Amino acid sequence: LRQRFFTPLQRTVTIPNGIDLESVATLSREPASELNDLENVKIPIVCAIARLAPEKNLGLLLDAFRRVQARQPALLLVLGDGPERIALETRIVEWGLGDSVRLLGHRDNIYPYLRCADVFIHTCQFEGFGYTLLEALTCGAAVVSTDCPYGPREILGDSEYGLLVQPDDPAALAEAILYLLNHADQRKTLVTHGLERARQLSIETMVRAYERVFIDLATSA
Repeated sequence: LRQRFFTPLQRTVTIPNGIDLESVATLSREPASELNDLENVKIPIVCAIARLAPEKNLGLLLDAFRRVQARQPALLLVLGDGPERIALETRIVEWGLGDSVRLLGHRDNIYPYLRCADVFIHTCQFEGFGYTLLEALTCGAAVVSTDCPYGPREILGDSEYGLLVQPDDPAALAEAILYLLNHADQRKTLVTHGLERARQLSIETMVRAYERVFIDLATSA
């Protein structure tokens, strides 16, 4: 905006998209048929939600997860559909991940899956605001994300609210996942910080920010 309209920095305000905490809490308690099978699962659950498209870089996720599986049993749930599905299914078979990775397709209500996840993974090559990250924080999942331009760092800070790893580094992503799976206290602390971040980015906070802008505009006219 500053470059296009020559707007001074002091007259520029950024208001992040807000999340409806109460609505997410309600929706996260709705039943989901696939989750009934997981009630007796004794291994950690890792979750990713993304369109199965090249820019979402889910090949990186599978590469990291196979490294995790070599050292720590876990179950990976991937929600979403798209043109990369067949390629991902092929890689799952080639890497022997058929028993530990489930491509669940599109789901209208993602929140029950996020609520059951121990760790949420975000592997995009580039991102706007990254609303799914905020949804994961709201549902109490510990988050690991690639430090891609531009949204993840805006939401997660300098790994204050979720762990950031270098893009296109499956080894680093695997180590971050393993760290959270094997350090319950640190994972709980990160979840607590993540919930606080979600409250900071609530829809009520967004509305108040817009109100302040409109009041400033009205009183300065």
